[in-house]
Amino acid sequence: MHTATLRDPYIIRTASVRHSLKLPSCLFSKSFHKNQNYLPIGYFHYSLKHIIFMQPPRYTSTCYFQKENSLKETSLPVQTLSSFPIEKLNGEVVLVRIDTNLVLNTSNSYDKSSLERAISTIKYLYSAKARVLIATRWAESEDPRTSCQKSLSDYLSSLLQLRVTPLQLGTKQEAEEGSIFLLENLANFSGELANCPRFSKKLAHCVTIFVDDAFSLSHRMLASTVGVAGFCHVSLAGFNFEKELSDLLQLVDTTTPPYFAIIGGDNFSKKAPALQLIASKCDGLFFIGKLAFQIMKGLNLSVPHHFLEKNVTSEVKKLIQIAQDREVPIFFPTDFVCAKNTDHELSEIFGSDEILAGWTPVDIGPKSLEKISSVISSCKKILWIGPPSLRLLKEDTSGASHLAAILHKSSNNGCEIFSAGNIPCNAMGQISRSSSQIKLLKNTTVLWEFLKGRTLPGIAALDKAYPYAIRWDSVFSDPSLPLVVDIGSGNGLFLFQMAKKVKDSNFLGLEMNKKLVSRCRNGVLLSKLKILHFISTNATSSFGPIVSSYPGKLVLATIQCPNPDFNRGIYRWKMVQRTLVEAIIDLLAIKGKVFLQSDVEAVTIEMREQFITYGKGKVVIDVEDGEEWIEENPFGVRTDWELHTIARGNPMYRTMLRKIG
Repeated sequence: MHTATLRDPYIIRTASVRHSLKLPSCLFSKSFHKNQNYLPIGYFHYSLKHIIFMQPPRYTSTCYFQKENSLKETSLPVQTLSSFPIEKLNGEVVLVRIDTNLVLNTSNSYDKSSLERAISTIKYLYSAKARVLIATRWAESEDPRTSCQKSLSDYLSSLLQLRVTPLQLGTKQEAEEGSIFLLENLANFSGELANCPRFSKKLAHCVTIFVDDAFSLSHRMLASTVGVAGFCHVSLAGFNFEKELSDLLQLVDTTTPPYFAIIGGDNFSKKAPALQLIASKCDGLFFIGKLAFQIMKGLNLSVPHHFLEKNVTSEVKKLIQIAQDREVPIFFPTDFVCAKNTDHELSEIFGSDEILAGWTPVDIGPKSLEKISSVISSCKKILWIGPPSLRLLKEDTSGASHLAAILHKSSNNGCEIFSAGNIPCNAMGQISRSSSQIKLLKNTTVLWEFLKGRTLPGIAALDKAYPYAIRWDSVFSDPSLPLVVDIGSGNGLFLFQMAKKVKDSNFLGLEMNKKLVSRCRNGVLLSKLKILHFISTNATSSFGPIVSSYPGKLVLATIQCPNPDFNRGIYRWKMVQRTLVEAIIDLLAIKGKVFLQSDVEAVTIEMREQFITYGKGKVVIDVEDGEEWIEENPFGVRTDWELHTIARGNPMYRTMLRKIG
């Protein structure tokens, strides 16, 4: 038995299925059909740089591997509110997590578009006749907008131009469709910061859909952004979350060179992994702020010791080596605006190697700004993160303003600008308020964590999307044929045998284990079957997006022998969830079938009940009268786990459902 999350899924049907799908009668023979073993000699690493062999290539001199050329990246890796069917929001209780700082900070011009998107999320849910619960935390202060829950709900009402009612946490509010409620201040609950499961469950009381619109908190593991998702059927990104995540992913996209990074601020030690990643992505680096001194020292230039961090020499050298290996130029300021130590109002400009005693650099100099303007003149994408000022004696923002003007000019010439951090965003926001070429990323903590390669909990908690468009005509010879989908296809032996026997249907395996999918794809190439394909994905969230794009009809979906987890009942990552059931029922053709089987009776019963409960009255049990389970496997094609179970003398629990309308 392999180690996939799902054991080998399997198809089983009554004789009526054969007629509705026009499958050959031989598939319904009760006799056992011997397995056809497809053992590819190896599977390819995603980079296609090497092949991992599972056994010596004894029977062929040709080494097969598959490049995934049937996919085209199209969207974000998470499910979004904008892509979720609006009709499925009607009557649902939706919990929306917002960032109060964004809602309250209406003075910054660059925040207004984010505020508008956050408001649009709530209004959209309201117009879809959902019951909206707003969750957030705020500092109860002298600000009349946040002195209490009632005052904040009144303020939100004025922003939304809709009534927002205070609601005690964990209570069920009988209300008409389209109502909006503000939950209690999350700052008053210790379970919020602890991501307490009990508090998360209380927060999700009566909630079916969770919408996260607080992207600025996605680096934190909170009950209201992470824990609550485990108790909701659907977890989506709101409009503002979607936009900011999209900007973040575009930032590391290097498909439009030259890509230049202007990096300021300080604290090299904490940012080293992220800075090294930037060095591996960009075509040029210009360091400003305190970081510039670290780079200058790494390049063996003379720098006063009191400007340097301790114990970062090796990390600086590593970054420089990455850039040199890629032949990426590194720039740093050649002059600074300096303030006199005894009178901070007096300032002079000194060369970077000519700073006199008694003077301290506070900002980037004019020649350095001219150099930046020169080196970025041909760039197609620029990242500016961190301030150019050094914050040693006083805060000086004039350098940031001049740099913003330079970047704004580049944006007018078609260059895409990504500005990250309070000072860069304020500077850019004052110059350009509506340019589509300028992306403002205020929360640098999220950005730095992302660039360090760390998982952002708030993103990981959302339902996963399948971010590719499948070119079905390159996958199947005839994509108009009826489609059979095996959810959790495991090692694929069942589908390989089915594809050898049935020539008038296409077969698709969905499996989470990437290694198994790689082996199956190689097996497809070896067998030259153009009616068989495998995709690595979590079918719970991606079944709908994947199968809805298929040109033909879905006639059969199978879920077989999922691994039961009796110890994790409170968690949502079970095999058959409401989201998957609804997607299957929505896409299944009339008279189409759903086959379920397991060697654990309780598992099959639970799966069957899920389909009956969430099948919208469109499915019925399709077994012989008086029989609870289908006794025989009508296909005569068994997975290895089914063979293992039967060999031990244990029963299989099989049932069939049919769509009636």
